Amino acid sequence: MAYKILSLDGGGSWALIQARVLKDIYGDVSGHEILRQFNLVIANSGGSLVLASLCNNMLISEIISVFEDEGKRKQVFSKLSFWEKLKFKNIASLTNVLGPKYSTDRKLSGFKNVLNKYDSLIVQKKATKPILDTYLNELPAIIGKNDLQILVAGFDYFRQRAVFFRSNPASKTGFNNGKFYQVSLADAIHSSSNAPINYFDSPAAITTNLLGGNDKRKTWFWDGAISGFNNPVLAGFIEARTNNPDLPLSDFNILSLGTGTGGEAIIADYQNSTDPVIAAIYNKNKGNKLAITDNSSSFFADIKKLSTSIVGDPPDSATFITYAMIDPSLSNEACLVRINPCLKPILNPDTQIYEAPDVYKNDPNGSADFVAIMDLDMDAVDNDQVDLIKRLCDKFIVNGLGLCLPNQLIRGDGAGVHLGFDTYKAAKEKWLSSGK
Repeated sequence: MAYKILSLDGGGSWALIQARVLKDIYGDVSGHEILRQFNLVIANSGGSLVLASLCNNMLISEIISVFEDEGKRKQVFSKLSFWEKLKFKNIASLTNVLGPKYSTDRKLSGFKNVLNKYDSLIVQKKATKPILDTYLNELPAIIGKNDLQILVAGFDYFRQRAVFFRSNPASKTGFNNGKFYQVSLADAIHSSSNAPINYFDSPAAITTNLLGGNDKRKTWFWDGAISGFNNPVLAGFIEARTNNPDLPLSDFNILSLGTGTGGEAIIADYQNSTDPVIAAIYNKNKGNKLAITDNSSSFFADIKKLSTSIVGDPPDSATFITYAMIDPSLSNEACLVRINPCLKPILNPDTQIYEAPDVYKNDPNGSADFVAIMDLDMDAVDNDQVDLIKRLCDKFIVNGLGLCLPNQLIRGDGAGVHLGFDTYKAAKEKWLSSGK
């Protein structure tokens, strides 16, 4: 019998993609109806906000509307004022080049304010308190699937180690001398969605409570991406495997939803190539916004690169390692379905210049849109920024045979033997063939 895992990447406002995909696959159903389709759900950062909305039993259309509402986004991404930056002597932030931009404390109150307005479970007598204030270990019963496993990734600020907030007190992977510390859904999401350095201004301070004991304390966390789990699929599989050691590997069906991958063509190393054709491509693309040709480095540039790379996922090693554990033969028959739009420019063979893919070039303003979205960070707040993500979804979630953005492969370039599916349509069909 299939053991089904749903994995939700981090990615800030780009998690709108995950909500759009879920709606296309399952329809406009309630969050609990989707969660009951799975045995385990794991999420990080932006994906954890989708998970919180699912636990809140919101319709998928309601989740989409939250991500599309600028006022609601600004409650989560609450900008630091000039005086707040000055107060902490955050000179880098004052330059708007490096340093935190948003308030950690207001993020917690912001997303609680947004999601609590959709919480109808108390009225329906399915819960006795707001779902965000409910401990993770109490959620499966409320959702209506007692054996559902829920995990949220985080990073312990002082211990400097990965942490997973769990719903299962008896999990074998949660070894902690037999102790289980309860965490509310809101605190788990707050921890997981708290990217440092260039985003939020302080670690998330949350309360943990020893189940069946007298130990209630405050602890501090950063985003789970710091632990290397922006794509948490590998951690989710390990959780499932260790707690179900006798389950045949062929029984694992995994749906891994990303928040976009790709970027400019990296050709900085083309400059000194001994191949004249490659060197010519470098020269023709100098100044092209869709190609990175600068091979210099600096202290501040390195810090910024490191602070943003943690929320990325290239080359998606987590999904590949997970697949290889399920199917060491790499047959592409195992049911690990990765759905993630791949944004990358295409080299025009005639001009040798990198351009927007055809699905963008065919639109009147498509090339400009493509340049803009390639430069868009995870903290998309303004309407014109999120409109870019909405149009990306329209170009990716295509069920016909027309032009579309490619889907991220698990391994390979799509030109030969590869793992995964190069279009959303093919990936969706594989997942549906597993019986959802």
